[in-house]
Amino acid sequence: MAILAIATLLRVAVIAADSGYSPQSDAFEYDYYARSIAAGNGYPESGYLRQGGPTAIRGPGYPYLLGGVYALSGDSVTVGRLVGAALGVLAVFLLYLIAKRIWGQRVGLIAAALAAVFPPLVLLSRELWSETLFIPLELGAVLCVLNFRRSGGELRWAAAAGALCGFALLTRNTAAPLLICIPLGMLVAPVRLSLRTLAAPLTVLAVAALVLAPWAIRNTNAFDRFVPVTTSTGITASGVYNPTSFDDSSTHGAWRDPQVVPGFTYLFETPGIDEAEVDSKLRSEARNFAWGHPGYVAEVFAWDLARMFELSGGSVVDAEGKAVAARGIGSATPPAERAGLLAAVVLAICGAAAILHSRRQGRRDAQPFFPSGPLFLWLIPVLTLFLTALLNGLPRDRLPADPFLLLLAAVGAAWLLALAAGRERQAA
Repeated sequence: MAILAIATLLRVAVIAADSGYSPQSDAFEYDYYARSIAAGNGYPESGYLRQGGPTAIRGPGYPYLLGGVYALSGDSVTVGRLVGAALGVLAVFLLYLIAKRIWGQRVGLIAAALAAVFPPLVLLSRELWSETLFIPLELGAVLCVLNFRRSGGELRWAAAAGALCGFALLTRNTAAPLLICIPLGMLVAPVRLSLRTLAAPLTVLAVAALVLAPWAIRNTNAFDRFVPVTTSTGITASGVYNPTSFDDSSTHGAWRDPQVVPGFTYLFETPGIDEAEVDSKLRSEARNFAWGHPGYVAEVFAWDLARMFELSGGSVVDAEGKAVAARGIGSATPPAERAGLLAAVVLAICGAAAILHSRRQGRRDAQPFFPSGPLFLWLIPVLTLFLTALLNGLPRDRLPADPFLLLLAAVGAAWLLALAAGRERQAA
């Protein structure tokens, strides 16, 4: 409770200290959508096409949550940010439960303490970003898998995990790895191809599909074609995989708005075209460019990983090819975020060493002993970072993987504390 109180105070404090906040970039869009929803008008028309039309650029998860908050608070941005802070505190609690299930009470408390003060997660509360909702959904799905295993295979946990996966995918496209890793986590050894063994993974996928169905039906009716979640894939991919980004040596592989990329501009001005058709054409263009420049794909991946971990800037550039310095883009990242990230990475390396050391010992009675944790747990951040780095390099794109970094960091901190205590006992 003390840790959760500290987490709450820090998140409220950063909101209070940022009293002049005005939503920008993605936050501006979420605020715009939420105001339309709160007014009873649902999603507004597309802001990407000159003629407007239906939009599905943003998944409905966060806009509808924020719209509900606005409807109750009179469009209060401050209340919307405080709800994000509450979701951040919930993420701290969920991380504690996950760490406690796998490594015990001490590591659970350390993980919660790290998450409570970790600058990237604390400062996230200042923003109207979908990550504030996505991270608790992601961690909730992981906890459902652990509870499923602990309960001996109760399908209610599989259904709950499927629902959380579905809502996570409606919140961010980066939830796609969850639809792979969470069903895999439901497969408990020994794995046999039988209805009983596959019941839990199939339940996860079926419930997730049911959650996605209403939005997919809405999109199909709006665009006269199947659009399961969003029309943003083409815009995201084509902003990187195009001749302009390829030729720009100063910000090689950085994302730029396809609206200002020569060869794509006409799509946003063509009468009678809708977002789904634009998305399809842009996806095709990006796919063809990437296929013809495989070395560039590897370069984008490497640069985006460096940008996500704040080793390099220039994640997004404007029409003139200059790095965008707007808040949230990453070019003006607060030093506290970088310091906190560095400390977490160092502790995570210690955590990996502790787990490897425990595996070499091979005895649970040896102290300290740290289990490696289930494979599905570590696949989530690995797949998330891998798929994201192929398209985006914003530090905020790394945030869904940060809780898993903190889990490993908590193991590292617990190991260092145990080693220090052992030395003190030997000295005594």
